[in-house]
Amino acid sequence: MWALDLLEGALGTWNSYMAEIWSVLTQSPQEFQGGAIWPVMERIFSVLQGIGYGLLILFFAMSFFKQTASFRELRHPEQVFRLFIRFALAQGAVTYGMDIINLIFEITGGITESIATSMGGLHEITASLPDSIREAAEDAGIIDQAFICLIGILFASIVLVISLLMLFQVYGRFFRVYLYVALAPLPLSAFGGELTSRHGRTFVQSFIGICLEAAIIVLACIIFTAFISGSDLPSVDFGEGSIGQIASYMIGVIFQMLILLGIVKAADHVVKEMMGL
Repeated sequence: MWALDLLEGALGTWNSYMAEIWSVLTQSPQEFQGGAIWPVMERIFSVLQGIGYGLLILFFAMSFFKQTASFRELRHPEQVFRLFIRFALAQGAVTYGMDIINLIFEITGGITESIATSMGGLHEITASLPDSIREAAEDAGIIDQAFICLIGILFASIVLVISLLMLFQVYGRFFRVYLYVALAPLPLSAFGGELTSRHGRTFVQSFIGICLEAAIIVLACIIFTAFISGSDLPSVDFGEGSIGQIASYMIGVIFQMLILLGIVKAADHVVKEMMGL
């Protein structure tokens, strides 16, 4: 049955891309691409640590001279002591920045892994044709089969494009993670000054948000699969015939795929709206 093979082939393509996306999302940055990228990020991080220490001293000096601009303020040693405590903590953030990053990876990765395993793992994102659509394709006549094949080719092309766009977004997230890791000493040094500490907090919040995007995408994929595996999808009514049923189903699936693509692209906004990160 050519028509049925085309429909199953389109969903098979989708499942293969979803499996790749699932594999990428459940990997840590240290494991991604066989671990070849992570050592490079660690070397860049180490190089920028020296610049981070320089910026740390600069930000501390700016804050120190602002707080102690007059001799009257020097009568309160607790103010100076508080500044040096801030400097020590900021220095620790720059020195142990990679340990802090790894801790964030461990926590956020655990959240993603918990969602993935609690919902049954990889098989939960495997889409399949509903029995009603399979029966409609098998019962179609020769002429209907030809029309269904044409529609199936269009369906498969659209599925391929959406799958590639989703994979692009997921890989792009890893690139952003690596950029944050490599440049981390610079924004972390901002904790050295009271005037600049908000930039350090913004960096940490944004980095946690990027890491949590994986959990949002995994959950969205699971919800999507539950939708398209059912027979009741929002779509345009093309009639009760085989062509009408299959066309209605494909329109509904594409509609849901576009929604999923939109959520994947907007995962960062979802995290910000939910958690303010």
